[in-house]
Amino acid sequence: MSKITIGIVDDHKLFRQGMAGLLNEQEGLEVTFEASNGLDLLDKLSKLRKKRPKTFLPKVILMDVQMPEMDGIEATKYVTAKYPEVKIIALTMHDNDQMIYHLIENGAAGFLPKNADVEIVIDAIFSVTERGYYINERVSAIMLKGVSRRKMVPAYSMPLSEREIEVLKLICSEHTIKEIAEILNLSHRTVESHKLKILEKIGAKNTVGLVLYAMNHNLLDVRP
Repeated sequence: MSKITIGIVDDHKLFRQGMAGLLNEQEGLEVTFEASNGLDLLDKLSKLRKKRPKTFLPKVILMDVQMPEMDGIEATKYVTAKYPEVKIIALTMHDNDQMIYHLIENGAAGFLPKNADVEIVIDAIFSVTERGYYINERVSAIMLKGVSRRKMVPAYSMPLSEREIEVLKLICSEHTIKEIAEILNLSHRTVESHKLKILEKIGAKNTVGLVLYAMNHNLLDVRP
């Protein structure tokens, strides 16, 4: 099985090196590059693309939020727009509900405090790789709060089919594409096709956007 490649973006070198050392000890994970801020990240991604156009992208980026020159929020917006296949887990020491909701809305696949145990970081990395997102109880509560404060949006001009709603609910229930294919007796390619069509119809950036949509349209059995 190929390793999950990881990039670490943080303006503190000791943090980057310490996290890289811990993650490289974990079977199935490999830290492939580090960057000191958002601009450094974009520059390194561009250079990697020229050197290794087929394999340059990391599967997951651990992104510090507070950084000089270009912070993690702006870098997340850019990376998720240009490289949507990359999953970003935002990290910060000084978090607040509004900032976390803003990060999720702008494409982050998950959020963790920087003092989280390494086991939780590893779990988040595997989760965003296998399911497309990592949402703990804190983030779930923030997302529900954010949705409840907004007016319910009108129905989209391209409504979801019954099958698409079925796939959406299973995605939001933390099932992988493989598991959904088995549950619905469909091929992996068909499930992937449904997911891409749902993303296109609702204008979501990633799997977290699907969860937000499902919450906003009362498709999940959740409580604030």
